[in-house]
Amino acid sequence: MRSKITRQTFSLLFLAIFFTNLCKVFLTCDTNDHAVAQLSGDYIIGGIFPFHEGVSTLLSRRFSDDFECSGLQLRSVIEALSMIYTIENINNSTLLPGIKLGYEIYDSCSDGLKATQETLKLISNSVIMNSSEYCNNTVLITNTKAVIGEIYSELSIITSRILSLHLIPQISPASSAITLLDSLRFPSLLCTVPNDKYQTEAIVSLIRRYEWNWVGILVTDDDYGRSALSSLDFLFKKYGICTAFSKTIPAFVDHPSVGNTLKEIIGELINSSTNTVIVFVKSPIVRKLFERAIPLNISKTWIASDIWAYSKEVASIPNIKKIGTIIGLNFLSETVPGFAHYLQHLKPSENGSTNGFLTKYKELRFGCTEDYRKYKTCMKSFSDNCLTDESLLLKSPRACHDNVTNVYMENDDFLLQNIEWSTVYSTTLAVTATAQAIRNIVCKHDTCDKDNAFTHKTLLEEIKRGNYSFYDKTFYFEPSGDVLTGYDIICWNTTNNTVQFQVIGQYYIHGQKLTIEENYISWNTENNTVPFSNCSKACDPGTYKKHSDITCCYDCVPCGEGYYAPTSDMSQCLKCKSNQWSSNGSAECKNRTKEYFHWKNPLAITLMIFSGTGFLLVSVIGFLFLKYIDTPAVKAAGSNYTHILNIALLVNLADTALFIGEPIDIICQIRQPLYGISFTVIVSCILIKSLRIILAFESGRRHEKVMAYAFKPLVIILFLTCIQLAICLLWLLLKSPFASSIDTIPQLLIQQCDEGSNLVFGIMLGYIGLLAFICFLLAYKGRKLPQKYNEARFITFSMLVYMFVWIFFIPIYMNNVNSTYLSAIQIIAILASNYGVIGCHLLPVCYIILFKSETNNREWYLQGIHDFFKARRSTFFPSQRISNIHGLEAEAKYKGTSVQIRRRHRSC
Repeated sequence: MRSKITRQTFSLLFLAIFFTNLCKVFLTCDTNDHAVAQLSGDYIIGGIFPFHEGVSTLLSRRFSDDFECSGLQLRSVIEALSMIYTIENINNSTLLPGIKLGYEIYDSCSDGLKATQETLKLISNSVIMNSSEYCNNTVLITNTKAVIGEIYSELSIITSRILSLHLIPQISPASSAITLLDSLRFPSLLCTVPNDKYQTEAIVSLIRRYEWNWVGILVTDDDYGRSALSSLDFLFKKYGICTAFSKTIPAFVDHPSVGNTLKEIIGELINSSTNTVIVFVKSPIVRKLFERAIPLNISKTWIASDIWAYSKEVASIPNIKKIGTIIGLNFLSETVPGFAHYLQHLKPSENGSTNGFLTKYKELRFGCTEDYRKYKTCMKSFSDNCLTDESLLLKSPRACHDNVTNVYMENDDFLLQNIEWSTVYSTTLAVTATAQAIRNIVCKHDTCDKDNAFTHKTLLEEIKRGNYSFYDKTFYFEPSGDVLTGYDIICWNTTNNTVQFQVIGQYYIHGQKLTIEENYISWNTENNTVPFSNCSKACDPGTYKKHSDITCCYDCVPCGEGYYAPTSDMSQCLKCKSNQWSSNGSAECKNRTKEYFHWKNPLAITLMIFSGTGFLLVSVIGFLFLKYIDTPAVKAAGSNYTHILNIALLVNLADTALFIGEPIDIICQIRQPLYGISFTVIVSCILIKSLRIILAFESGRRHEKVMAYAFKPLVIILFLTCIQLAICLLWLLLKSPFASSIDTIPQLLIQQCDEGSNLVFGIMLGYIGLLAFICFLLAYKGRKLPQKYNEARFITFSMLVYMFVWIFFIPIYMNNVNSTYLSAIQIIAILASNYGVIGCHLLPVCYIILFKSETNNREWYLQGIHDFFKARRSTFFPSQRISNIHGLEAEAKYKGTSVQIRRRHRSC
């Protein structure tokens, strides 16, 4: 704690102890004349108010207590009168029967040194001499039971340091600095208004209501301003509001550096882009600031703190409307019944009271001076060069009037016109709480003991825990020492060059509720619209905010392709749905055009013509094979198994139709497996044909029975097909093909079949390729066998066609995965493979049947066998029987010897 006590604190404590004990010794020292107003009584309530704007002789005074004050403040005059009015009403009531409350009111002149001096006088004047009490200041008893004041937070801190020494209750009717909440530093200080923590919350709620985030701050360089600035900084960070600039101004208007500071602030106001400024500054300084800003056409939205929200001094500035819109906050209040009438009928002091400040006010208001006479004469001449002093602005039109015989008896509505009910009301509450607390201590059963010498500590504790009433209102002090009510929101509306303080709303601390009647606000903008006060303008739809180092400042960046921003000021763009698209800087997404290999596509039509032609051709060939099934040419081609081959070709050609049109899941799951199984059957039949010829002509007699038993064509075809069927079933079970949409191309939604598991798809194609390669090897091995039986060249060529087609298909397929023509590529590959089989296996047989009928007989085929064995210089016995090669029985004579080739294999 010691480290927190400043030099000033030690000095003030030392002065307090010094002056207190000094006045105890010099009892003849009468300083009551320094009180600006006083009334004797059984219990004294002290008062300290800033009746003047400052001390004009602060540095030039000859003696330490020679303070000369200047600039009468009507606000303090009215507040002091409300204190006197309340005490007089209490004395005239039955609240404290038999007890008279007195008062002693002092003028701090808005200066810390003067406030210190007046506080010491307030205590010294009230000491009851009793030597037994000197050794224990905690039970020091004085007639001054409590002190009302100060108004300014900085001065309340100074006076509280002294009053807290004896725990004398101090109730401020207007001080609201957050630092005053520290009960360790200010144990006897209470306030009848909320502290600035709640005022700053109300201001931030107002800022958030209008969505401002770029705000300037002006505060005084004292506890009032610094604590408000600290609270605003915290709340700004919490709610994402940024400070455009922050400036501190000396707390006193006569400070030497005020001029230079105001010059810097004017420059900041001109250069800053903000249109909203929060001002926690005293009225005299605000007046000086506005008087400099108005000629420069500086127009902003000003948020006034309680200290100047109702300032008539500022409102009286010429052309004040040009400064912009002023919205202020002041404490929630009520009118004090009878006080307005009291101000209109002020009388000279009576009943032993004195009132120096009222006397001075009457003289300033109604007194006639030579300067005022000259001013009136100048004004009557309609001159524009009439020099005026601020004191002349207080003059009544009745001043220097012949009918005015006693200025102290004159009254008008001037004070009523300058009243600020908030501080009047809070001053009344402070006096009421003190009086009711005294009653709770000294009165029992409507009987009061005015000789009860209760201590300050007793009264302080009673004030803190009591519940008080003022007419139909009740109030109490929070543990923090303040009264939580709320704030009126005031707008300065100008009519006929006269400012009207219009209450436009309220802020309630409990519930943190802000209500505003927008119709009562007169914005100083075109069309009376809410002014813009943000670091950056709102980003238009189609753009998003890209923040800079200052969170409130950002650049507007267009949304990228495929993204959109439907509203303004978005922090990020939204991604379009998969079936929609957008260009750069779009505010909305457009539906994509569905794109797939359509039936109306010219290429699709062409491919279907080829597929239909192939289907028709295979059908005709199948019919032709049925008609000539018993001929050697058909038997040599495979007999009954050619029908299986033809059916598989028809299925394969028909399957191409499934690759055209809008894909659906069931189509996607059928088309590839159907192709894979049907083409496996085709290749298996070709494999059987190649294998049969090799076995018939290349195997020796010792293998004849084994080959006849092992070579089962139908079983082989079924076995090879079942393997492919198992692969396809595994494919469908693991990850089957499905209809998908590809959105990689703007504006288009390419619909095609996703093959699901590309691995299993590759295995399916690879299996067919393996069978084709085996056929190729067998065909190549049998290339020297009898040509009439042997189709090795055709099989070799057809398998090469298949393998080349699908070898080229793979890279083309991979490069066109996201293309509409992916299905066309697959159809072309399928048609090429099918036409390769048709051209190499079926058409040569048809050619023999239709155009080489003379060779389609048994003798011609036997001659081919004869030539084959002759070429190989056969060592078979001449009389051997050649029997049933591909279903033929023949006999051949070779060198007179009959060679018989027994049936080795059954035909296909």
